[in-house]
Amino acid sequence: MPKGKKICGDEWLELRKTDCGYTYMHETRCNGKIVAILVYTKKDDYIDKILGRYENTPPHDDGIELASITGGVEKGQETIDTALMELKEEAGITAEEKDLMYLGDVKPSKAADTVISLYAIDMTGKEDTMKEPKGDGSEGEKDAYVEWIDVLDMINAKDPLLHTMFLRLTNKGVK
Repeated sequence: MPKGKKICGDEWLELRKTDCGYTYMHETRCNGKIVAILVYTKKDDYIDKILGRYENTPPHDDGIELASITGGVEKGQETIDTALMELKEEAGITAEEKDLMYLGDVKPSKAADTVISLYAIDMTGKEDTMKEPKGDGSEGEKDAYVEWIDVLDMINAKDPLLHTMFLRLTNKGVK
């Protein structure tokens, strides 16, 4: 349960204020729990390509922009199950729990209580198993698509989750 008193909000977001006067955002749509997944391939033992997710992200920019594969954890669902569902929905990849590498949790900002569980999946040699992503039918995913990009394109992305997942993945010994 989030701390503090609700100031305002809807089914997506709330502003909350603690007894000490700190105001922060709580994502009500997923009770403050989200997953993000980094899809990659290797060549010569180094990360070669990243699967870029392009979608409409109004808070970041007008139009389609490179973003993380993400999704909100629904009540009663585990983060790993959400990650597998979002991987299929947003990237067209069917995977099993054993295929995902857990990279830890992050909180994206001091202004939010959201916890994002990070995962990665190596698709080296499995790229042909991917299907066309279906999306969830929402307006934000209407024109979304995925495409393989170079690591440099990922580094230049505005989405810090991509950078965090990449750094944590390389720190686990994946080059």
